[in-house]
Amino acid sequence: MAGMKTASGDYIDASWELRVFVGDPDPEAESVMLRVTGELHIGGLLLKVVEQINRKQDWSDHALWWEQKKQWLLQTHWTLDKYGILADARLFFGPQHQPVILRLPNRRALRLRASFSQPLFQAVAAICRLLSIRHPEELSLLRAPEKKEKKKKEKEPEEEVYDLTRVVLAGGVAPTLFRGMPAHFSDSAQTEACYHVLSRPQPPPDPLLLQRLPRPGSLSDKTQLHSRWLDSSRCLMQQGVKAGDVLWLRFKYYSFFDLDPK
Repeated sequence: MAGMKTASGDYIDASWELRVFVGDPDPEAESVMLRVTGELHIGGLLLKVVEQINRKQDWSDHALWWEQKKQWLLQTHWTLDKYGILADARLFFGPQHQPVILRLPNRRALRLRASFSQPLFQAVAAICRLLSIRHPEELSLLRAPEKKEKKKKEKEPEEEVYDLTRVVLAGGVAPTLFRGMPAHFSDSAQTEACYHVLSRPQPPPDPLLLQRLPRPGSLSDKTQLHSRWLDSSRCLMQQGVKAGDVLWLRFKYYSFFDLDPK
């Protein structure tokens, strides 16, 4: 057992102190100090953290993020020694799903909870499953372009963002229909309105809005555009995406039905 002491108060076992920060990666985040050994598995460490926080809430979505290695510690049966965690490791105890603003190909904006721990390919598949979009392998996420400062201050129309952060879809279960729509969209009037907006054809866009869309002209602009695509094999957290960031959901392939068989 970790924490065996002599009469003088010195530790005589192989235990050491490990600091775990609670919340998002932030130097000023709340932290708890634990005495552990290398034989402690990640599941036991999670239990110690929750007991030390002493706060009643749902911790099922929380996991440990190793900042130096940019890695989620999802193998709860692995020990600290197997991961190579020492006393200088910066571990953050936070949620795996966090809200992001997602812009769809039809120019609609949604606020939903995306997985920051799964590879991007699986995270996109979960988003498409939530939105009832078929063939998720044809889509991916890319960063929104940085807004350039304009000399003339023009009033841009406020864009409505539909909130789907409270919609939860159980994993491994096929969505069921209820009143002609997926059941998870019938929880409230707001989610029903969001489904109708997503499922019905949209009116033609405003020509002024189309003029504001970024269009690459030079080769460097096209290179910068393609560099915004996220890596499908790494999670959002590993690529520097933070909660509340704006991401675009776009098709990776175009005109794939017109490819020349030769």
